[in-house]
Formats: sequence, C-alpha cells, structure tokens
Amino acid sequence: MSKKFKIAFVCGLALLMMSPQSVKADSTNTSKIDSQAIVSTKSITKLYTENGELIQNRKLGANTAWVTDQKMTYQGQTYYRVATDEYLEANDVTISYGHAESGTIVINGWGGVSFSHDDNGFYRNGQKNFSANSLWKYDRVDKSDGLTYYRIGNNIWINSNDATTAVGYQNPSGWLQIQNTQIKPVGNVGYDLYNGVEGVKVYLVRRYFGYSNAHTIYDGSVAASVRSFQARRGLPATGIVNLATWENMGFSESSWYDIDSYVAPLETNQISTRSDHIEAMINQAYKYLGQTWISGAASSPQYGVDCSGLVTQALYASGINPAPVSAIQHAQVGNEWNSRMLWSDDRMPRINFNNRQRGDLIFYTDPSTGLIWHVGILLNRDTMIESWPYAVQVHSIYSGRGNIAGVKRVFA
Repeated sequence: MSKKFKIAFVCGLALLMMSPQSVKADSTNTSKIDSQAIVSTKSITKLYTENGELIQNRKLGANTAWVTDQKMTYQGQTYYRVATDEYLEANDVTISYGHAESGTIVINGWGGVSFSHDDNGFYRNGQKNFSANSLWKYDRVDKSDGLTYYRIGNNIWINSNDATTAVGYQNPSGWLQIQNTQIKPVGNVGYDLYNGVEGVKVYLVRRYFGYSNAHTIYDGSVAASVRSFQARRGLPATGIVNLATWENMGFSESSWYDIDSYVAPLETNQISTRSDHIEAMINQAYKYLGQTWISGAASSPQYGVDCSGLVTQALYASGINPAPVSAIQHAQVGNEWNSRMLWSDDRMPRINFNNRQRGDLIFYTDPSTGLIWHVGILLNRDTMIESWPYAVQVHSIYSGRGNIAGVKRVFA
C-alpha cells in the first residue's frame, strides 16, 4: 500500500467514526394542536429535545402552566412542545384547551350538543343533549371554526350555536346589588328568648302561656311565667327560653332552628330581567296573604310577619339582601322598626311620588310623631300588599296607614 493511499484510508476511517451515530428507531411524527392549549406540570418536570434526548441542565417547576402548540410522537411516547426544541413528556403533564374565563351560559330553545376536545379539535362525544333554557357555569373558553366553545365540566363543552352567555339584570353601582345564589341567614340561628326579643318564637311562647299577641314582645310577665315553668320542670329558673325550655313546652328542636333560619328561596337567576325580580318579590309577599301580623317576625309563610318582615322575605326571593336588615336581626331587641332602617338605606333611592310603580316600596309616618312606622310593596300606583294589624292584606295606599313619607325603588 502506497503511503498516499494509506493516509487517505486512515482519514476516511476517522471521519466515519466521528459522524453522528444516533439513528431514530422510529420516525418522529409531529402535529399542530388545533387550538390554544396549556400543559400543566404535575411535579418538577424534565425537558426533552425533538430527538427524545433528555436536556441535562433545565427542568420546569411543579404546577406551572405552559402554552403548547405542537404534539410530537417519538418511539411510542407523546410529547408537547413548550419552546423551540423543548418538549415535555405527556405523562408528566395535564393538558387543557382554550383560556381561563368564567361565566354562565343559557342553552338555546332547541337544546345543546355536548362536545369534547382532544389535540385534533372538538368532536361530538355522544352524551345526551343539554336541556333547553338550562343554565351552566363555564370556566374555560376556546374558539374553533368561527364558534366559541364553553367548558362546563371535565372535558365537556358547548358551543355558541347552542348557547349564549347569560347577561341578566343588575342594579347600578350604589344600589342594593342582585345576588344570583341563595341568600343565607344573617345572624345567630337558634337564639334564646329574653326581655325585649320579638318574633315568631316569642309569639308561640306568649300563646303557650295564654298572653295576647297584640304586641308580640318578651316582657316581664312572660319571663315570670317562664321562670315558674322552669322551676316546675326542674330546669334552671332563668326566665330565659333556651332550647331545653322550648322542648319542654312541647315544641320541636327543629322548629327552634328552622324559624330562625328561613330565607325565602331564590326565585330568580342569572338571566332574569328587572320585571322577573319584581314579580319574584311580589309572589313571595303573596305567600303570606291572610297570615297574622306579628311584630318583629320575618320567618316562613307558615307564620305571620309584620310590615318590614314581609318586605325582607320578599326581597330575599328576588335576590336582594338588605343587610344589616335581616330576618333574624328583626326579632332582636330594639329592631322592631326595621321600616326605619329601610327608609334610611340610600342603596334604595327615593323617587318622585308621581313616578311610583309596581315593585316600589311605599313608606308611612306616625301622624303623632312624624317617625317612619310602616312600609308596603306597591302592586300598582294605588294598591299595595302589606302586613298591618292584624293580617297580611292587599289594600289601597290611601287607607289610613299614616302620612305617606315617600316611595323608594329597589330595582332601577
């Protein structure tokens, strides 16, 4: 072998040995993800190149979210691209589509088709259609083929062909705001009865001892009767009605709490109109029609109420929480005249008397003192539903309830 040929052979062999030797066992398949997708790491997560090689000097933190635009399959394993030539293994992440956005949708009148989403886009998942006019909360939004998709469950989506975002009526800023979830009791459910307390539980105790309920208040006479009763039953003679005394009188434990905790069921939702809220308020008031007037009472239609108690429960049904006025607060010492608190609440603006309409609150003053002492709910310009001694009734606004102080509006 000549010296020249020998050098060429050795150089060629060296070049061959220096060439890359990694040969892909399987072909690499990549595909574009057909929408915005987010992968979230389950723990501290390794990164790989498009050749499936581990990147030694870089990892991603746990519970971090990354936009991905491409899915890669290499040697049977799926990866998601999060940067140029940086991929996460599918087993290390969870994937979600679209962007975070919350709200409520209402299904159109023909019902709604259920979709799911994978890396190729949206597809009908075969689940039962959603009922017409039903409401659903969504937490993510995506777009595809000109349609908006709303995620309402675990990979369950509805599109804008079958649903619209629910935009219900809301009062302006500064007014009492409308709530679209059930209002909860405000105050101590299961309160004891003592001097000065009023309301339904006091009404029942006074009746138990044979006292008149012309004015339902826990007074010295009631306290004396309670002490005597407690002594006879071997109970601490405190003169205060607690649960043990209540049950010894023959009343149930459940009634002790239920009377206090009643809040009218919400009769409106996220797509209710102003008119819907007004009608919900009036419908709740009508449930008390014919019930007795009870001072300081604002419980369920099973019992009587007074004027402001009637208004309070009517407001609850329409999505209005007038706190600090509440059904429980009304029965506590010194809160009989909640009509005065409602009158002074600037979140219900006073309006011109000539502009009064259905759903407004009309207030009256005591002719002898000039103080607010009565409130009713207008059914029309000249008629109201009210609780006035001694029953809940429908009456003319010009009916000897005192002097008309003015009209306030609940719904703008």
